[in-house]
Amino acid sequence: MNLAARAWLFDFDGTLVDSGPLHDWAFRHVFATAAPEILTSFDYESIKGLTTRRSFVSLGIDDGPTLAWCVAAKQRLYREALRAGRLHAYPGARQMLEMVRAHHAESYVVSSGSADSVRLGLDSCDLREFFAGIITAEDAPAGKPAPAPYLACLCRFGLEAESAIAIEDAAAGVRSAHAAGLPVIGVHNAAIAAAADRYFPDFAAMSAALDGVGDTIGFA
Repeated sequence: MNLAARAWLFDFDGTLVDSGPLHDWAFRHVFATAAPEILTSFDYESIKGLTTRRSFVSLGIDDGPTLAWCVAAKQRLYREALRAGRLHAYPGARQMLEMVRAHHAESYVVSSGSADSVRLGLDSCDLREFFAGIITAEDAPAGKPAPAPYLACLCRFGLEAESAIAIEDAAAGVRSAHAAGLPVIGVHNAAIAAAADRYFPDFAAMSAALDGVGDTIGFA
């Protein structure tokens, strides 16, 4: 596997920031009103990495008006939590991004999240300065696990798959990146260790590996 990447394509939710608990909380609040029967079996891990709309559809909410209300309500609750300062970057995320920049490579965000939520999250965690470009749900015709988000990033910013690498925490994201021809580093989710090309439990381990072996692992 060639990891001499000049472009580092980071997923956002669950990869750079610990947003899972906030998403879980927002979905549960919506279900309590719109579909309380779903709460008994709801598991956020089952929809991790999907767009908000696709998440609700996959759970059986596909009626037009109800679906629209659920998507809007969930996004509103989540963004309110971000504005309240409840979102935090994972330990080592900022240092990882600084390492990429120090080696004259570029970082990009490739997310299934909405543009408003992703940008608000980046700003609330003071991370936006590190990214040369951002791809969100509005920028691709389909969300992960389709390859469209990563292909949109490659196309929009003139990147070559051979010199890029994806960093993901969810199975849908791994499938999306692989389908776009990208190698994948998995983090923060041992369930994807076998599917990813390399896996690290956290950014501290990832940074140590990159720093320890230099160009043969990560930086051209």
